[in-house]
This record gives sequence, structure tokens and C-alpha cells, in this order.
Amino acid sequence: MVGISLKKKGLALLLCVAVAAGCLYAAALHKRSTKEGIMEYVQANQTALEQFASGLLEDPAEGARYNGWRADCYQDVRMVEFIIKGTGIGSSTAYEGFYYSEDDRPIGFQGTELDFVRDGTGWSWREENGDNHEQIEKITVHWYWFRMSF
Repeated sequence: MVGISLKKKGLALLLCVAVAAGCLYAAALHKRSTKEGIMEYVQANQTALEQFASGLLEDPAEGARYNGWRADCYQDVRMVEFIIKGTGIGSSTAYEGFYYSEDDRPIGFQGTELDFVRDGTGWSWREENGDNHEQIEKITVHWYWFRMSF
């Protein structure tokens, strides 16, 4: 009888540890997908990210990924964009991530030149006669957070 009870306790403890680990993992993933989490990640990993971005600008590779994220290179504006998350469907889609700008300047989603306006802690752009808009904030030298909404 004691052997069965200890087995059940061991399984229950193992299950609790697995659930706790899963919750911590989910929380860490969620934090990395928030604006603050993205900014912290870039600041903490700036050297490795810059090496990756510089390498991609020198030798662009279609379908490049970094840490599981899509990394797109836009040679004409010397930008590497990392898409962290995309939500919505069709005309209600939003993308969020960060990008490297070799020239250290605001650049629009997918390397588009837009007329950004200074807005609080960053820059914003709104489509004239439409609902598309983008927000950008500088994270550190050469690095920017963005959110593009369609």
C-alpha cells in the first residue's frame, strides 16, 4: 500500500513540475512578444543580432530565420526586419517586431519609405484616406521596434 502511495505522489510531483515549467516557458514566450519584451531582447542580444543582420545584408538569403523569427532583408534601404508576431486576417492584420537600420533611421514596414511624423517617444505614419498605420520607436543605435496595422 505504501509503495502505491509513493508512486502516486511521485507522479503528482512530476506533473506539477511539468505544469510549472510549461507556464514559465509560456510566460517567457509571451514576454518576448510584447513591445517591452522585444526591446529588452534586442538590448540584451544586440551584438549577435548585429552580426546576423550585417551578414544578411552582405549575403541576402530568402527565407532567413533568426531564433525562429522571419528575418527579411531589404537591400535598397539597408534594413533587416524581424517579424515577431502577426495577428488578424485580411484588412485587419497587424505585424509587430523590430528591425536593423544600417543608416540608423526610421524605415517603414517591408523597407518602405514613408513620411513619418515625430510622435511621443517615436514616429508614426497614417495612410491618407485609409486605415493603415505604423508606429516606430528607437530601441538603441540602429535598432527600432515597429507595429504595422492594416
